[in-house]
Amino acid sequence: MHEISVASGILDRAITAAEEHGADRIDAITIEIGRATHVNPEQLVFCLETIADGTAGEGATVRTETVDPVAVCDCGWRDEPDDLGLVGGFAPDVRCPECGERTELVRGRECRLASIEVPEAGDRTEQTATQER
Repeated sequence: MHEISVASGILDRAITAAEEHGADRIDAITIEIGRATHVNPEQLVFCLETIADGTAGEGATVRTETVDPVAVCDCGWRDEPDDLGLVGGFAPDVRCPECGERTELVRGRECRLASIEVPEAGDRTEQTATQER
């Protein structure tokens, strides 16, 4: 279950981004997950929500977006492959439908933080004022 280490990296990046924008809370986290990864979206969300306890990400809504793969071939073909050719569930082996050569996936292998949502600056002031009472 490598999702915990992936979740940890994403949460760290989200907290850093929130801090860079002066926010001490994250309302939502959106993650892009390529279809050619071996990351299970449901497990990733579970791991992220679990390790977020006690951090700025605690209680944040976690969304995932699937990124469809795009392959390119030296012959000039570029498109979304019909099949990833996951032999034994391992590395994709996508062949060009035009010439039969192995292609390069230029999209669909990513697993990254796409965005975060933090409270508006006015909400942060109100939140701070509420906490000071």
